[in-house]
Amino acid sequence: EAETEDHPSCPLRLEEENGLSEGKLEFLSFSPEMAAEQFTLMDAELFKKVVPYHCLGCIWSQRDKKGKEHLAPSIRATVSQFNSVTNCVIATCLGDRMLKPQQRAKVVERWVEVARECRILKNFSSLRAILSALQCNAVHRLKKTWDEVSRESCRMFHELSEIFSDDNNHSLSRELLIKEGTSKFATLEINPKRAQKRQQQQREMGVMQGTIPYLGTFLTDLVMLDTAMKDYLDGGLINFEKRRKEFEVIVQIKLLQSACNNYSFKKDERFGTWFHGVERLSEAESYGLSCEIEPLSESASNTLKAKKNTGIIKRWSE
Repeated sequence: EAETEDHPSCPLRLEEENGLSEGKLEFLSFSPEMAAEQFTLMDAELFKKVVPYHCLGCIWSQRDKKGKEHLAPSIRATVSQFNSVTNCVIATCLGDRMLKPQQRAKVVERWVEVARECRILKNFSSLRAILSALQCNAVHRLKKTWDEVSRESCRMFHELSEIFSDDNNHSLSRELLIKEGTSKFATLEINPKRAQKRQQQQREMGVMQGTIPYLGTFLTDLVMLDTAMKDYLDGGLINFEKRRKEFEVIVQIKLLQSACNNYSFKKDERFGTWFHGVERLSEAESYGLSCEIEPLSESASNTLKAKKNTGIIKRWSE
């Protein structure tokens, strides 16, 4: 399919330069900017459809109970998309067991670039999904691959991962969401020159950005709030303090949903076809492939260390 002017793909010769035969890894034919834009387009459409009321702890906490399988479908759709992005990253990193470490490292580096672009677009959902995949055991344990990843990519990976550190109850990600939630552009310290250039181009084109949060933070907060505070006080009075706190979270979700209307990307059919066609791997299958690529005896324990307790989950429970 012909490329659009809005979403030019990287020339396929890049695959040859990386030592990959043409067509072996279609992922590398998409530019990081375009991939991030397409994920953002998908995520924004789903997030705008989320019913804020369904995020309340009294509802979402019931999702796993018998007869509640169809509860909160708009939230489940967002969860499913998050897991699909995570799976896509893992599958492209592990899918071809014949790749050399240098070639596989190019795939990892490209995903780090896509994550950086998601950060610039303030898409915290796909950003977290990508980082989660790169930190999962099946990918993280591939020492030979990570040894070939450039120092710059490793630095970027660690800096982006810091956003979701669980220090002080994920204070950094919360701070960024408040700071950038309804602003036009990201306040990016990572590669600021590149970010400023991109933002200048967007200003000249009259482009504004929305913000897509990692919905799991809101869901966790609301479930914890529902657990910690009673609906009624002694004497049967309504607990208005609980209602007020729930309302504040719901309002923030609605404001972010409204801001998502600022995104104006065009759908790229070729990317969508590729993304939805990526093989889905279970955790067991992913780990099995990882061990085929780099057997346990060869995988040293001092591989690139994912930070403990980053709060990033391998797969988001639906």
